[in-house]
Amino acid sequence: MQTERSLVVITWDGKAAPLDHILVDAPPQFDILVFDHSAKKQSVEVEGLSNLRLLSKSTENKGQVFAEVYKYLYEEQQSKYKYIGVLDDDLFVSISDLNKILFIANLEKLDVFQPSITEDSYHDHQRFIHKPGVQIVETGWIEIMCPFYKEDLFKGIYPYCHHTVSGQGIDVYLIPCLQKLMGLTKTAVVHAVQIKHCRPIQSGNKIYSNGKNNLQEIKNKNKTIYLYSTLSSIFTL
Repeated sequence: MQTERSLVVITWDGKAAPLDHILVDAPPQFDILVFDHSAKKQSVEVEGLSNLRLLSKSTENKGQVFAEVYKYLYEEQQSKYKYIGVLDDDLFVSISDLNKILFIANLEKLDVFQPSITEDSYHDHQRFIHKPGVQIVETGWIEIMCPFYKEDLFKGIYPYCHHTVSGQGIDVYLIPCLQKLMGLTKTAVVHAVQIKHCRPIQSGNKIYSNGKNNLQEIKNKNKTIYLYSTLSSIFTL
């Protein structure tokens, strides 16, 4: 099955071994960009993987990560991908499972998707827990921990990233709006693939450099203004 190339971005704190939660059990049928959010590393090596790319930028959370990846891909590289996935560094998954989820996404013509999460994962939302016996379950939104987006949707996030450090609200509010406007509305949890979230969820109480936590960012009244300006700007991307 011939498909366009996709990109998987995997974050890294620059301290632990890179991709230490990724089982390298097969050659990746996608490109890998390692995102060092400590901005301290100048190279990256992982046994069994070649042609890894490294982007080293100081960031606090997903909003800033998305912005830096966008600038790297489209302002510096002029890249072209079918899907772009952005994975946190504490997700246990194999290369073969990432190959599989991208294959299924192509087969099912998905626009936005994520793998299911194991029952023993640290999690916020029961709706994403693995369901045996099904391949995909369509849903209204997927969470920001391990999202995969059609490239046009990923590009549409960028203007909003200027106004959010955490990325709070991108998953449940912004992306579904962009999907409606772009006609890219097929969203699913892929239960044929499972990941395990290995660390407790900590970002909820974190205070970012803008003086806000996740909830304060999303509740800020200016978010409504930023959202509408973002939606209008996608037509000029």
